[in-house]
Amino acid sequence: MFCCVHFHVLSSNEVGIGISRSQFPEGFLFGASTSSYQIEGAPLEDGKGLSNWDVFSHTAGKIENNENGDIADDHYHHYLEDINLMSSLGINVYRFSISWARILPRGIYGDINPPGIMFYNKIIDNLLLRGIEPFVTIHHHDMPQELQQKYGGWLSPLMQRDFVHFAEICFKSFGDRVKHWVTINEPALATDMAFIRGTYPPGHCSPPFGNCSTGNSDVEPLIVMHNMLLSHAKAVELYRKHFQVKQDGTIGIVVHTFMYEPLRDEECDRQAKNRALAFHLGWVLDPLVFGEYPAEMRSVLGSRLPRFSPEEKSILKGSLDFIGINHYGSLYAKDCSHSACALGADHPIRGFVETTGMRDGIPIGESTGMPKFFVVPRGMEKTVDYIKIRYHNMVMYITENGYSSPPQQDVTMQYFLQDSKRIEYHEAYLEALLRAIRKGANVRGYMVWSLFDNFEWNNGYGIRFGLYYVDRETLQRIPKFSVQCSNEVGAGITRSQFPEGFLFGVSTSSYQIEGAPLEDGKGWSNWDDFSHTPGKIKNDENGDIADDHFHLNLEDIKLMSFLGINVYRFSISWSRILPRGIYGDINPPGIMFYNKIIDNLLLRGIEPFVTIHHHDMPQELQEKYGGWLSPRIRRDFVHFAEVCFKSFGDRVKHWLTINEPNEVAETAFTWGIYPPSHCSPPFGNCSTGNSDVEPLAAMHNMLLSHAKAVELYRKNFQAKQGGTIGIVAITFMFEPLRDEECDREAVNRALAFLIAWVLDPLVFGEYPAEMRSILGSQLPSFSPKEKSILKGSLDFIGINHYGTLYVKDCSHSACSLFAKRPIRGFLEATGMRDGIPIGDPTGIPEFFVVPRGMEKIVDYIKIRYHNMVMYITENGYSSPPNQDVTKQDFLQDFKRIEYFEAYLEALLRAIRKGANVRGYMVWSLLDSFEWINGYGTRFGLYYVDRETLQRIPKLSVQWFSSFLNNNIHTKTEGFRIERSIS
Repeated sequence: MFCCVHFHVLSSNEVGIGISRSQFPEGFLFGASTSSYQIEGAPLEDGKGLSNWDVFSHTAGKIENNENGDIADDHYHHYLEDINLMSSLGINVYRFSISWARILPRGIYGDINPPGIMFYNKIIDNLLLRGIEPFVTIHHHDMPQELQQKYGGWLSPLMQRDFVHFAEICFKSFGDRVKHWVTINEPALATDMAFIRGTYPPGHCSPPFGNCSTGNSDVEPLIVMHNMLLSHAKAVELYRKHFQVKQDGTIGIVVHTFMYEPLRDEECDRQAKNRALAFHLGWVLDPLVFGEYPAEMRSVLGSRLPRFSPEEKSILKGSLDFIGINHYGSLYAKDCSHSACALGADHPIRGFVETTGMRDGIPIGESTGMPKFFVVPRGMEKTVDYIKIRYHNMVMYITENGYSSPPQQDVTMQYFLQDSKRIEYHEAYLEALLRAIRKGANVRGYMVWSLFDNFEWNNGYGIRFGLYYVDRETLQRIPKFSVQCSNEVGAGITRSQFPEGFLFGVSTSSYQIEGAPLEDGKGWSNWDDFSHTPGKIKNDENGDIADDHFHLNLEDIKLMSFLGINVYRFSISWSRILPRGIYGDINPPGIMFYNKIIDNLLLRGIEPFVTIHHHDMPQELQEKYGGWLSPRIRRDFVHFAEVCFKSFGDRVKHWLTINEPNEVAETAFTWGIYPPSHCSPPFGNCSTGNSDVEPLAAMHNMLLSHAKAVELYRKNFQAKQGGTIGIVAITFMFEPLRDEECDREAVNRALAFLIAWVLDPLVFGEYPAEMRSILGSQLPSFSPKEKSILKGSLDFIGINHYGTLYVKDCSHSACSLFAKRPIRGFLEATGMRDGIPIGDPTGIPEFFVVPRGMEKIVDYIKIRYHNMVMYITENGYSSPPNQDVTKQDFLQDFKRIEYFEAYLEALLRAIRKGANVRGYMVWSLLDSFEWINGYGTRFGLYYVDRETLQRIPKLSVQWFSSFLNNNIHTKTEGFRIERSIS
C-alpha cells in the first residue's frame, strides 16, 4: 500500500526500517478519504439545494482568496475517472461523504432528490465493481442552508430529528451495499471552528475567540455538541433497530485527534495534557461509550455542561461499533489555571489549557501547510494507545491521515508533484501505527487524506493534501510521486518475488565517473586522448572531471547504502593501475583507491562486482601496437587481469573480463566513433581503418584475451579466492520488420552477429554458424589450443539490455549501403515500422522502450547457452532530448520509474519460466559521462549538477529504495491514466 520508504527523517527513534502492507493484519483496509463539498462541485445541478458551505464560501473574506466549492474537483462529472484512479492505486476502501443538500435539498422541508440518490448509487456500484468498499460519512460539515436559516442548525434540538431523517434515507437507499457508516465527521472540530472561533459556518463566536456578529463561544459549543451526540445516538438506534441485522453493516463516528505532550516537565502540564485530550477527544467519545461527559470536563464546566436525561444516556451509551480517528499531528499542552496564557486559553471552554507547537522557539516536529499540524509520528502511536486503553480497545479505523507541504512563494507544479515529504510522512505514521497494532490495538484500516488536492475549507485550494495534484484550470488529475509509491497489491512486483539471494544493484564505469585523469600517478588513457580531440564528443566535453568519483567515492558509497542495494558493479581503470600498461610499473595509489572502494562497499554489505576492462586502456598500448587490433594485447590484458586478481580477488567474488566486446568492435572499428576511431566507407570517413575486417580482428583478440585471463584465474586464484568470472555482452532483442520468413531469418542472424559473436566461442569454442556461413574465410579461425581454452570459459553471462529493434533482411531486399555488407549479416535494424516506433523513444536513438524484449533476450540466452547463470549487468533509461528541459524535469523522472517497473516485470516472467538469472543492476548510479554523448544524456538515479557536482536524488531513487526495501508494489496503471487524461 502507501509508500514506506527507507528514509532518514525525523528523530532517531523514529527512523523507518521499512514496512509493507503484508505486515498489517489480514483483512486490513487501506484507502483514501474525501468529502462531498470538498470535491464534488455542481452546487445547484440536478436538483441539489444550497448548503451552508455554498452560502458561507460566497461570503467575502471567509475563504482564502475568496475561493469556493462551486467547481472544486468537479467529481460530480468525473467520478468514474476518479474511481479508475482509485483502482490504479490498489486501495480496497474509499471513504466519502453524502451531500445532505444533494439528497434533501431543503432538508426535512422538501422531497428526496432522485438524481442525488442516483449519483451516489453510481459511485457505490462502481466502487464495488472494482473491489473497493464504500466507507460512507453521512454528515461531513455540509447541510442544507434552509435548516440553518429556519432554526439555527446544530444549535437547535430540531436538528436531531432532521439528521435522523437524512440518515434513514441513506440507510434505505445505500445500506444494502454499505458496510461501514460514519454518522458525523469531527463533531469537536466542527464545534470549535463554527461556534468558538467562528471560522466555519454559521460563523458564530465571541471575544476573545473572535469578532463575529453573533454567538457565544463559551456556551454555544456545548449546545451544539449536545445535539450532535444525540443526533448520532438516535441515528444509530434507528440503524440497529431497522437495518443493521438485514444489511450487516457497522456504524461509528469520526473524531479529530491531536496527541498532546506536556510543555514543561511539571505535574500541572501533565494534568493539562489529560484535560486537553478529554476536552477534545473525550468530549465526543465518553458519552457514546459510557453515556456521560468526561469527568475532566464536568469538574471544570460544572452546570454549564448540558445534561443527558436517563433515556438519552441509555441510547448514547454503547452507540458505537467503531471509532474513526482523524489524526495529523501533535502539540504541547500548558496549564493555564496557574500560569499566564493567551486569551481564550484561560476560559473554562478550553479546559484552562493552551496548546502550542513550540517549546523555547523549537517546533515539536516539522511544520506543514497547516499551522498546528506538526509532523510527530509518535503521536499516532500514542493516540491509538490512549483510545485503546480509555475505550476498552474498541475497533478503530484511521479515517484520515495526511500531509500538506508548508506554504512557499512562487512554487511550481513540479514542487507539488515531487512530494517526497508526503512519502516520508506516510511511512513514519504507518510505522507508528504498526507499533500500536503490534501492542494489541484493534485497528482495522488506514485511509489517506486525501485522494485529490481539493477545497480545504477556509484555506481554499492553496493547501494541497492530495495524492493527485489537481490543475485548477484544467482539473486534470496528475499523480504525485506518492501515487507511484502506492499499492502493494495487484499487478505490480516486489523484491521478495525474486529468488532468495538475488542481487540488486547499480553499475558505473571508471572513465565515466572518476575524473582525476592524471592524479596520483594515473596514466593517459585512450579515452582521455580521444575526448580531447575536437569534434569527437558532443559539445567537446570530456571525462577530466566527470562526477569526480575519485574524490567523492565515500559519499557515493553512502548513496548506494541508502538505496539498499547489495551489489555494485564498477570497473578498474587500466591506466590508473598500470599507467603504461606492461611497459611500466604498478601504480600503488591506484591499487589503494580501489581497495578503499572495495573495503567500504563490504563494510556496508554491498558486494563488489568488478569489470576489468570497460572501454578504457592505457593510450601507450594503442600507440605502440594498435591496441585490440594486435595479438600483443592478449598478453597485456592478462597481465592487467593478474594484477587485479592479486590485489583485489580476496574480496571480489564476481569478475567481468571485458564489457561489451561486441559494442567496442562495432563503435571503435566499424563506425569509428569510439577510440581509436577506425572505419571505412560506407560506415564512416575515418583517416584509417577497414570496417569489413578490423572488427573481426578486434573481437578475435578480445575473446582470446578473455579466455587467457579466465585460464589464469581458474589455475591460480579461483579455488583459493572463491570467486566467479564472466563477460558482458550488449544485447538487443530483434523482431521481424515484416511478417515474412526472410525477416524471421534476419532476426536469427541479427542475434548471432550481435550476441553469439561473443558468447558462442566462449561456450562452444567456435564462432556461430550463422556468421561462418556468411563471412566464410573472412572470419578469423581459432587453433585447436585456442578452442580448448575458449570453450567453457564462462562461469556466468552478463547481459546489458536497453531496447529492442525491428530487423529487415537485406539479402533479397533494398537496404542502406552498409546493411548489405557481410559484416552486418545482410540485415538492417531499425526502430520504425511504417513511421511508428517499436516503443517509446529515449535519449539514445536505438534504445526504444520495449519491455517484452527483456523477457525474450533472457529466454534466448537461456535456450542457446543451456541456462547458464546470468546477471543483468546494465538496464536503464535516459529521457529523450528536449531543448527547454529544466533540472526539475530531470528530477521528476516518472518515465524512468515506469521503465524499471516494466523491465523488471518482464525479467520476473523469464525467471518464473526457469531462467537462471541471479541479479539485476541499474545503469546508472549517477548521471555520468555518456561516451560520445557527453553529459547531455542522463541515465542516473542521482542527478549530478555539472557546476557543483552535487548529487541530487531523482524520484527514481525513492522508487528504487522502496522497491529494494520490499515496501511497495510498483504499478504502471497510474501513469497510463495520467496519459489518458492529459
